[in-house]
Amino acid sequence: MKKNDYLFAVASVRALENALLKQSDLEQLINAEDYNRAVSILTEKGYEISSTDYSSALDNELEKTWEYVSKAAPESEALKAFVVKNDFQNLKAILKAEVMSYNAEDYFVKPCVIEPEKLFKAVSERKFDELPSFIGEAAKNALDLMTTTGNGQLCDAVADTAALCAISAFLKAENDELLCEYADTFVAVTDIKTAYRAVKTGKNRAFIERSLAPCNKLNLTDMVNAADSGMEDFCEFLSSGFSDYRAELEKSPSAFEKYCDDKLLQIIKKAKMTAFGVSPLAAYFVAKETEIKCLRIILSGKLSFVSGEIIRERMRELYV
Repeated sequence: MKKNDYLFAVASVRALENALLKQSDLEQLINAEDYNRAVSILTEKGYEISSTDYSSALDNELEKTWEYVSKAAPESEALKAFVVKNDFQNLKAILKAEVMSYNAEDYFVKPCVIEPEKLFKAVSERKFDELPSFIGEAAKNALDLMTTTGNGQLCDAVADTAALCAISAFLKAENDELLCEYADTFVAVTDIKTAYRAVKTGKNRAFIERSLAPCNKLNLTDMVNAADSGMEDFCEFLSSGFSDYRAELEKSPSAFEKYCDDKLLQIIKKAKMTAFGVSPLAAYFVAKETEIKCLRIILSGKLSFVSGEIIRERMRELYV
């Protein structure tokens, strides 16, 4: 499809953006006296949430959003980038079920690119060639690792790296400058998170190398060398070009996660300035996903009687 072909879909998204929650709405929810009042406020704003099962309701809301944007741009590969992580999450559940006694289907998540049942059938029957190329080879390699080594963490690393490569490839398939910038930043921050966790848990060099995806914004060789040398050298590596990320990491892992999410949202917000192409549709999905992430934090906090101050610290930047 040409960029002009999305004009009607983009106009529809602009109308939907008016219903997105604003910072004042989140503040109202945080200030609600209890969970039930917060749910009541959300109901007034169009959410359908009952009892304490807010998670399923929010899952359904995100699925509806995905159904809308994917139908608006059915030929867009780029949009798949925003849900394909769930395909690899489903893959990891299937692979672990191969060596552990649990039902993988209980752990399937949506929205995703491939129907989980189709993925399950292909892996179970070892028909990897029936899967799309972005996941078929990764599924085979990860299964070989799982069955030969029983190393679940290494299996996860292979799947996670393949997921990053798929996300980057989907985003760049559209040849959209904004989505390419988003892809490079997403892979970079994810690689930094992965390397940080590897240093914290004492993973060896081979594991670190296998856990990182190719990235235009990072010198992976230098980062692996730094991570393999320990936390001090890793932080020193970040000081050259990623000092802001280092500062957030030194505050806390949760502060770093929030900072990365906000960075990505700031990039996708640039889609507000265009009426062409698929990026406004992608931006709307990210906006809704971010909104739902904030609602999970708030509602979980209300159920656990977490203070408003702590909840505010965890809030992500919103699209509107």
